[in-house]
Formats: sequence, structure tokens, C-alpha cells
Amino acid sequence: MLGNGTGKPRANDRGQAGRQVQEWRLLFLSTGEKTLAQHMAEANKELKAGMEVRMLTVPADASKGLGMFDVLNGFEDATALSDALKARVAKYYGTPLTAFLSALCEPGKMHGWAIILRRTLEGFIANSLTASASGQAHRAALRFGLAAAAGELATALGITGWPDGTATRAARVCLNAWLNERGGAGNYEGDAITARLRQVIERFGESRFTRWESAAAKIDEHGPRTIDRLGFRKSLEHGLGDELHTTNTYYVLPEAWRSEVFKGMNINAVNKELLRRGVPEPGSDGKASSLVRLPGLGPQRCYIVMTVPGTDESEARAA
Repeated sequence: MLGNGTGKPRANDRGQAGRQVQEWRLLFLSTGEKTLAQHMAEANKELKAGMEVRMLTVPADASKGLGMFDVLNGFEDATALSDALKARVAKYYGTPLTAFLSALCEPGKMHGWAIILRRTLEGFIANSLTASASGQAHRAALRFGLAAAAGELATALGITGWPDGTATRAARVCLNAWLNERGGAGNYEGDAITARLRQVIERFGESRFTRWESAAAKIDEHGPRTIDRLGFRKSLEHGLGDELHTTNTYYVLPEAWRSEVFKGMNINAVNKELLRRGVPEPGSDGKASSLVRLPGLGPQRCYIVMTVPGTDESEARAA
């Protein structure tokens, strides 16, 4: 509800609209040790992209061996610095904010501040993200950029005592930490789709995909059957000696693709995103599935997967 920016509507005793719904716009911090994704997983629910962008996960570790701190600023250790910070915040809490708000609300200055903030914000995003970054990454960068712009303005007004650029550098460190935690600046839904496919192939590549060669040659007819088959697996060896490795091509049956691999997802959106990423081999008609003569089944449409982004290349394409 904090991220949504609106409270719940309340009805009076006659069932009519009650008091006006509260609205707000704010940046907030949570010091929880678990991420939102971990909380959702514990409840057996899936994290949605909108949730991820409204509540950003930034690890409280600067990777300098000092916990959340970059430098100790003359203190003996991180504990001493933390204790000093807590003591000073308790004593001076609210003092910088009062000065900042007073300067912002000075008559005739608000329009000028808004222009400066907007330019600073645009520059922050342009220098922090590539042109290919997703809209979700841009929304997150806006949050960090707003903090950077406010910090630079407060510095210019003589409130922080920091050198110019300090707030921007700090906000960029946090943005990069969020991007690293998230796995990049791509589209969350697209990454979730490829991760789902990669997980299925890693878990069931051997057990639920019938070997193409065995099925085509009709050998092992009395051997173990593929239980709950998802499709077929065709293997091809490359190289010589120690350099020998195997690549696999997976032919996923359409019903398995829809009801198991991407269960609960919009299959049209899934196929569109995977085609955009070049994951399945497209059919002659441009669709994500192709017409293939499968061993023992004859001509059938199926999804041909050779490469899933994020899969180790040494484990062959796409597996």
C-alpha cells in the first residue's frame, strides 16, 4: 500500500462512500533482512514486476569489508562509526530537512528548483542506463535519480556540506547494486520467462525428453519409458579428444509447452518475448513453433529450443 500511494476506500454505515481516500507520494526505506521476493516465495506466490519496481531491493553491503560502509572516516571500526551515526542522528534528526524545506518554499524559487531537479534527474538516468534498458529499469532509476537530485540541490543550498557530485555518486552505487541484485536492466517478465524455460530443461532435460536417436531407431522398446514426456532431445557431439562436447536440441510438445513449462502465463506473450530474444527456432510462418516430423508421432508442431540466455555455454546450447 505504501508503494501504491493510496489508502483503502471506506464506506459509511449506509454503504455509501465514506471519507476521502488518502493519497501520498513518498520514498521509503525498509531495513528487513528478507527481500520482497523471499517473502513472496514463502507464501508460495510469484513476484510481479510492478512489485519489484515499487519496492527496490538494495543489499546493505558496500563490498569493502566494512559492512554497509565504504570508509570508516577515522573511526576504529564499523561498529564505532555506526554508534556515532546513531547518536548524532538522534540529536540532530530533522534539522537538515527543516532547512531544506524552508529553502525550497522560498517565494518565487520553486519554478527554478523544479527545472534544476528535472535536468539533474535526466542527466542521472542518461549516465546510468543504456539505451536498451527496460522501462522497469528506467522507473527504478527515477527513484534513485530523485534522491540524487535532491541531494545535489541540498548541497548547492549549503545544507549537506558535501562536495558536489557526492549525492549522485552514492545514488548510482545504490542503483548499480539493485541492478546486480536483479540480474540486469532487462524486462523482468522476459527474464522470468527465460528462467522458467531454463529451469525446466536443467531439471528434466534427461528424464522427460525422449532421446531422438533411440526413438527414431525404435531401439530399447522394452527399456524404460519416458514418464510424462515433455518432448524429444537430439544430441550432437562436436570436437575431438578432450575437446569433445555435446550439444542438445530440445523439441517441446505444444501442450507441454502451454500447460507445464509456462503454466499460468499468457502463452501468446511468452512466445512473442521468446521470439524477440531468439530462443526458439521460428517456423517458416514466423511463429514460435515449427512443423517437424517427430519419431513415432509423425508431423507435429513443436517448439525447437537450442539456446536459452543465461545457460552455461559449456553445457551446450540450451541447454
